[in-house]
Amino acid sequence: MQKIDLSKAQYAGPDTRIAPRTDIYARTSVTLPDARQEVVTIVNISADGVLFRLPQQFEVNDILIFKMPILGQVAARVIWSMAGRTGVQFENMISVQDYLPLLRAFGCTPREQ
Repeated sequence: MQKIDLSKAQYAGPDTRIAPRTDIYARTSVTLPDARQEVVTIVNISADGVLFRLPQQFEVNDILIFKMPILGQVAARVIWSMAGRTGVQFENMISVQDYLPLLRAFGCTPREQ
């Protein structure tokens, strides 16, 4: 994974990302800032972050640790959180060689471009 250059990010709200996203429906475990673990539903994913559902509000800049197939533990920073949905940015962007296998492991068949 490569480090994300945050100076290029232009987050204007919950629908903005550096990289294109893929809609998925996947469940995975997340370690919360208070060290509790919860199972969340990932709604979409990109190489730089995810949108997930969990009926809990988070603070901007909270750090969450996702358990991801292929990648293992992945740290992410909360960008926004409202109405049971939260958008996070991975601390390190997922590489192309890991991203497609990750989508397949989540049961998603990405379109070849």
